[in-house]
Amino acid sequence: MASITIRNLDDDIRTRLRVRAAGNGHSMEEEVRQILRKAVGRAERSRDLTSIIRSYFGPEDGVDLELPKRDPAREPPSSLDRGMRARTEAFSRVKATAPPRQRGASEPPS
Repeated sequence: MASITIRNLDDDIRTRLRVRAAGNGHSMEEEVRQILRKAVGRAERSRDLTSIIRSYFGPEDGVDLELPKRDPAREPPSSLDRGMRARTEAFSRVKATAPPRQRGASEPPS
């Protein structure tokens, strides 16, 4: 393991570290190691929208919603149900009996 030396540390900071370490029941060195682990030990998390929302509303933050039960999926419709088949047949009959369209002066030739 590596070692580091911290020079020019304010006396006030050293005193607060010593008190904090004593309050947590370990040495000043261990307290500093834990502080450094927390500060730089984690890999950077992605900050996409999903992770931001989960950081505010995830199960560890007291918001855990249950999804409601869903009904089973219904059967898919047949290729042409009766109503559609009847409309299609009626349209075909009307189209077959309609007189051919006359090309008017306002309609461009095709």
